[in-house]
Amino acid sequence: MSKILEIKHAGFSYNQKEDIFNDVNLSLESGDVLCILGPNGTGKSTLIKCMNGLLKLNSGNILINNQNIHSLNKNDLAKIIGYIPQSHNSTFAFSVFDVVLMGRAPHLSLTSVPGDKDYKIAEEALKSLGISHLTDKTYTEISGGERQMVLIARVLAQQPQILLLDEPTSHLDFGNQIRTLDVINKLAENGLSVIMTSHFPDHAFLSSNKVAIMNGGTIMEIGTPESVITEENMRRAYNIDVKIMEVDEHRKACIPMPIK
Repeated sequence: MSKILEIKHAGFSYNQKEDIFNDVNLSLESGDVLCILGPNGTGKSTLIKCMNGLLKLNSGNILINNQNIHSLNKNDLAKIIGYIPQSHNSTFAFSVFDVVLMGRAPHLSLTSVPGDKDYKIAEEALKSLGISHLTDKTYTEISGGERQMVLIARVLAQQPQILLLDEPTSHLDFGNQIRTLDVINKLAENGLSVIMTSHFPDHAFLSSNKVAIMNGGTIMEIGTPESVITEENMRRAYNIDVKIMEVDEHRKACIPMPIK
C-alpha cells in the first residue's frame, strides 16, 4: 500500500535556537491510526503543526502523496489535511450547522457561496456522527463533548484524506473520551488516515494500529501498540513504573503504579 504521508529526517526550532525536535521519521498509509505519545514539551503539538503547514521545518521534508507539503498552496493542502487543535473557542455565536458548513471552504472560491451540494455534505457529516439534533443549536452553548463531535463533523465536510488531532480527548469526560476514540476508529475503517497526539497509552490500545513515542525531541520508538507500549518504554519515556495487563485476548491496558 502506498504511503499517503511521509516525514523524513524532520527537524524544527524556533528562531534557529534549541531544537524542538530533530531527525523525526514517520509514515502513514490509508486507514492508519497513528497515536503519538510522549512527555510534555517533547514536540508533539509542534510536529502536528508542521504536518499541517502551520509551521515550516528547519530540516527534512514532509511529503503528502509524494509531494512536498510546501509545494501545495493552502487551499489544496486543506483539501487533503483536516486539523482539530487541542482547544477551539468561537467568539461568534454560530449555529452548529454553520460551523460544519465552514468545512466546505477549501472547495469554494473567494467569491462563491455554499451550494446545494455543500449543504448536503454538511448534513451528511452531522448525520454520520449521530448529531443531527444539534443542527440548529448555538455552538458556544453546547457541551465540550458535543463541540468535539461538531469539529469532527466539520472536518468530515472538508473531505480530507488525513485527519490531524492534537490531544482530541484532553477536555472531555471519560464517556466522551471513549466515544471520540470510537468515532476515530470508524473513520479509519472508512479509509481516513489519522494522526493524533495523546497523554494516555490506553487510548492508543483502543484506537490505533501504530504508536510512536516522542522523547528527547525525537522518535524513541515506533511500531504496533503492543510492541511500543511496554513497561520498559513507559519507564524510559515518563520515568514512572507501569504494568501492562491483558484485558482480553484482543486488548491490553497500561496501569500506572504508585510512585515510591
